[in-house]
Amino acid sequence: MQLNRPASRRGFLLGAAASVLAPCAYADTPDLSFLVIGDWGERTPYQRPVAQAMGRVGADLHSAFVISTGDNFYGQGVESIADPQWQRTFEEVYTAPALQRPWYVVLGNHDYMGSPGAEVEYTRTSPRWRMPSRYWSQTATLADGSEVAFFFIDTTPITHLIGLRDDVPQADFGARDQIMWLERELASCRAPWRIVVGHHPVYSSGAHGGSRGVYEHVRPLLQRYGVQAYFNGHDHDLEHLEAEGVNYICSGSGAEVRPVTSAPQSRFVLTRPGFVACTLTPASLDIRFFGHDAASYYQASISRG
Repeated sequence: MQLNRPASRRGFLLGAAASVLAPCAYADTPDLSFLVIGDWGERTPYQRPVAQAMGRVGADLHSAFVISTGDNFYGQGVESIADPQWQRTFEEVYTAPALQRPWYVVLGNHDYMGSPGAEVEYTRTSPRWRMPSRYWSQTATLADGSEVAFFFIDTTPITHLIGLRDDVPQADFGARDQIMWLERELASCRAPWRIVVGHHPVYSSGAHGGSRGVYEHVRPLLQRYGVQAYFNGHDHDLEHLEAEGVNYICSGSGAEVRPVTSAPQSRFVLTRPGFVACTLTPASLDIRFFGHDAASYYQASISRG
């Protein structure tokens, strides 16, 4: 498949959606474990400790891959695949053996302040970076033969569907096409496990709160098509929320934290630098919140339903 070329710093990459892209790295094991981190692309006092904790937990769980929920590079994204931030805040930080696995990455609003296309293009040059398009889906087969379908979406354009102007003036193209794609993919999906990954939250106790555009356009699809979990970042905390049968899991404290309040849908929220570790079985999705000290602060089990 031909990937899209990088856009200019202020250019907007439309990108083509695809159903099955990058080679699947999931193993057919009884338990499928993976890590989720967001809002990590910044040299702060916490970034390396979080990375080191991820390496320890990932090794213990034999994690198969890492999911990034966006804002991969602060504060202006990357200019190109040669941008020094690739080395400074990614390659030279996440060095543990357990993190030399595929990283399935979505774009955040800060990534749009640089070249989103460069992050797509880096997939061609990196042994672990996986962003074959701005949005795509991918499936894995568990040991019992059941499937899990992951849908990686690009929420920044979707936040502008209600006419909001944020800090990314060019990110208002292709959002409706993406929503139509997501509905087609979910409607035709026969996998019993359905997980969607985006940057902006639907519900949140964090400083940003839920995104109106994502609430209006993504939330109904999650409910209608039986999605069990939506992973996001954007708010710099760790949170588990539940509403109308969908679990919302925020992992956005990969480098720093911000204050929180308490949304009605919240089951647990933690203002601590860290990440989420997940173990998926045919019957349940088990999540654990880990801090930069590699200690576990919360755990929950989500039924397949």
